[in-house]
Amino acid sequence: MQDAGRKYVTISELAARSGTSVPCASNLPVKLDDPDCVWFIDRGSVNLFLVEVEDGVETAAPQHLLSRDSGWLLPGVAPDEQSDGEGTTLSLVAKGATDTILRRLPASALSEVHPSELASQTDTWLTAMTDTLSRFAGRIPRPTALAEAGRSQTFSTGTLSVRRGVVWVSAPPRGAGLYMDIVDRAEIEEASGTREAVVPLTRTSWFTMVDTAMLSGESSEALAHRGALLGALATFHKIAFVLERVNRRLAVVDDANLERAMTKSRRTAENAARQRLFNIYDQPVDRDAAAEDTALADALQVIGHHEGIDFKVPARRDPSASPVGLLDILDASGVRARRVRLRQEDKWWRGDSNALLAFRAKDGEPVALLPGLFGNYRQIDPASKRGVRVTASRADALMDEAWMFYCPLPPESVGPADLLSIAFHGSGADVARLVIAGLPGGLIKLLPALALGFVASEVAVGGSSRSFHAVAVALAAVGVIGALLHLLQGTAMMRLEGRSASRVEAAFWDRLMRLPPRVLHRRPAGDLATSGMTFQNLRDGVQEVVADSVLSVVFLLPVLGLIFFYDATLGAIALAFSLASLACALFLALRQVSPYGRAIRATRRVAGRLFQIVGGIAKLRVEAAEGSAYAIWAQAYREQKQAELKLNSLEGHSHAFAAALPFFAGGVLLLAVAMGDRSVGVSGFLVVYLVFITFQSAIARLGESLGAVAATLPAFEQMRPLLAAVPKTEVGGEPVELLVSYKMLDRV
Repeated sequence: MQDAGRKYVTISELAARSGTSVPCASNLPVKLDDPDCVWFIDRGSVNLFLVEVEDGVETAAPQHLLSRDSGWLLPGVAPDEQSDGEGTTLSLVAKGATDTILRRLPASALSEVHPSELASQTDTWLTAMTDTLSRFAGRIPRPTALAEAGRSQTFSTGTLSVRRGVVWVSAPPRGAGLYMDIVDRAEIEEASGTREAVVPLTRTSWFTMVDTAMLSGESSEALAHRGALLGALATFHKIAFVLERVNRRLAVVDDANLERAMTKSRRTAENAARQRLFNIYDQPVDRDAAAEDTALADALQVIGHHEGIDFKVPARRDPSASPVGLLDILDASGVRARRVRLRQEDKWWRGDSNALLAFRAKDGEPVALLPGLFGNYRQIDPASKRGVRVTASRADALMDEAWMFYCPLPPESVGPADLLSIAFHGSGADVARLVIAGLPGGLIKLLPALALGFVASEVAVGGSSRSFHAVAVALAAVGVIGALLHLLQGTAMMRLEGRSASRVEAAFWDRLMRLPPRVLHRRPAGDLATSGMTFQNLRDGVQEVVADSVLSVVFLLPVLGLIFFYDATLGAIALAFSLASLACALFLALRQVSPYGRAIRATRRVAGRLFQIVGGIAKLRVEAAEGSAYAIWAQAYREQKQAELKLNSLEGHSHAFAAALPFFAGGVLLLAVAMGDRSVGVSGFLVVYLVFITFQSAIARLGESLGAVAATLPAFEQMRPLLAAVPKTEVGGEPVELLVSYKMLDRV
């Protein structure tokens, strides 16, 4: 703790009183190699250099560290020598301007200087030193955690740095972190000679934490108060020399790699020039390259035929040029793709993840992977066009990375037919599975009613209980079959929904990113984000409608035939009532279209304004306009809630109709039987009644679900301008992967 009665002097006063004058000029350099001394710049300016010397001869050009004017302090730094006494020595040398004078002071005399002034001088020195040490870093990592002076914190894996200034942190345990990705705890302890070492962190220095550790932070002033600042500074100088040596070795390696690349570039240019000189008539001279072009193009054509994608292969500049690559073809075709990993443990060849472009591990030749009718992949050789079923051994012979492609939307205005074409392309097998599982499932739903009629007739004639047991066992067996068919139907529906939604959504976002900025600037960011979610909302609605309602109604249509079989008049009444109930359900759903449109517009308006408010919150605070922003948001939010209340009221009508429909159906059927002279027996009536109520329950569920479809209609209409806008025209010509010059730049 600082002594309140103690008097301190400034560094300049201490230098004038106790310092020894040392001239320093460009021809009179001063070696700062005494760690027990410091130098104060009394007059002029100084440039500080890091020199590397072996046997008195400089082995590298001096590295400029920093420049300082009068009034600044330069600490003494012990030279760094190799442990074996051989090799180079790193040290600091000061070269001043004309008439520059330094004042040499003993380091122990700095105890008379106020700790805050000494800390300020030290922090400036450390910042300049770490700036130099990080000069070889390609990109200073972004910190994931920040150290603070005066606090002990637990840091997990990541990058530890500071927000501003200098913070001395305790070195992490061995194996828990690396200083600037290079120096570990063992080297820090060796440099400090103690196990309680501290290391400075600045904006350009960091700790890479590879394990969780608790570290404490201190400021330079706190270290100066307890007399530990100069010792910590000497430790840092040793660590800095370790870093500098490693950086210089890495720089030599980089320079060697650059020389190798330049040599390879010169040889490649020489060989290419020689081939062009021999090939004056531009004849193909590289048959392997042509074969590579053909194999890749043929494989992509096979995939394009399966996925409905038109791949365009750009022409090479000349027959002797390098082969056209996959990125060139994707660029020319306007098709987006992504890499996927083929892992053996996933048994990917048994599933269906769309057509893939893979490469053989042995020779790197491309092959097409097409899913079969039941999901098993087949490997197509583009040369022979022959396919074989992919097994574990054949999958192991492929590289572990493949390419998946997304079909783009047409370049002109897009309509619903284009979206449906992309969504359901190649989905015939899934639709077939859906029908194969749904039709028997619908018939199975009639069996309980038929069984009840059979039991009623047997009871009326006094049948034996054995027949009842047989019916019960048969119903249980059919129930198991129905459950399996339902699982198959759900799987087919899930595959169909997932594939169609992912295709359409990917195509829409691709189209959105290709639109001109003038089109996108007309719409708020929240509106664009909500538009992108339209297809996901459509998937949820279609899932509810198709899986739970439409398919149930379609697959229960044999109910009407069964009723006609028992009684034609009852069949006609059932048909008329079913059509009327469908019409009512459709009418209630259509009434929700307009409120859904208002609700969607209000939701998008709220989302867009929220994006704008959040993005401009700093400007709003500067102008003290938070109240105005809240008023704008509240007005839009009120409109959204009003639209939702109106919509909820109409949805309540649909739910009430769906709840009452089975009772209406039962009453109509009972009234028809009571008023007419029907020859239908008790067992027949029970069958007709149960199957008719089952059918009307399916219609009721359909009526509730049609509202979800009604929501997609206004959503699609509101995003129609984005689909109708023409995307940016792709510039024709050869594909460009790197912007390079045809002139070969070499050393002169």
